[in-house]
Amino acid sequence: MKRIFQVGVLAVSLMTFTLASTPAADLAIYSGPTNPGWISQDAAIANAEAIMNDDQMKAIFVSIENYGDGDEVGYDSPLGKWMQAHTGNGQQDVFIAASGTAPSAIYQFPNADPDGSNIENFIEDGNVFINVADWILYMSYEGGTRSANNGADGAANVFDIPGLSFGNRGGPAVPTEEGKKYIPSLVEFQSDRPWHLEQFDGTDWEVTAFAISNNDPNSADPAVAVNKTYGGIIAALWQKAQPTWNGDDPRAGGVIEFIANWLMEHGSIATPVEAQGKATTTWGKIKLGR
Repeated sequence: MKRIFQVGVLAVSLMTFTLASTPAADLAIYSGPTNPGWISQDAAIANAEAIMNDDQMKAIFVSIENYGDGDEVGYDSPLGKWMQAHTGNGQQDVFIAASGTAPSAIYQFPNADPDGSNIENFIEDGNVFINVADWILYMSYEGGTRSANNGADGAANVFDIPGLSFGNRGGPAVPTEEGKKYIPSLVEFQSDRPWHLEQFDGTDWEVTAFAISNNDPNSADPAVAVNKTYGGIIAALWQKAQPTWNGDDPRAGGVIEFIANWLMEHGSIATPVEAQGKATTTWGKIKLGR
């Protein structure tokens, strides 16, 4: 009896001095038609399902929704309406393009709305956009047919950096200390569309590189950028044309680690919960403009 009592007291003590967090964000994933040369449909769906079924993701997000073929056509589509409803709602939400494409629900092709697209409004409201597989915002493949290309201008318009480009110009990307800390599963790989870090100099974006080319210090992938003015976050991870990854696919597990480790520390997707008997404590960052 004495031993049980002591364990109970210890448990209560730990609860008294431990802060937990409660979900305060929603997650949407797009796993619709892919460019088959970038990522296979099976891989995109498998990665989306792995993220949705992960216990950490279930604990972090209030809701997780997966949008597929037919959900992504135009701003009035289910995905388009989700993005509009999660812009200006007072919380930091997350959208993942698991297919690596930019459906017209988020960005009208070809660059029909260079300013004021759904995805730009979403990001400028302080939300989070994560792209996996090849050039971010380059084109759509909705309906199984390649759209007219946005080309490099898609990302340039949303970042508001004229001439912004993503393209291979160096050797394999080697994990940085930040990469080892926040994405521990990350290993060296050859990126096809690394970030060109020098293009962000003098802009409103602060970039964290999780892996950098072994012979070009300005080529990075994966990486994440935070806007210093409005707090929006854009991550482009494993931008590589790899329909089926050789060996274990790092893209789902890496996204999970990025969210659970980096975003939980640097974003505001969770609200602190005060343990009973403790004074009020502020944890994390408040979404800018709220």
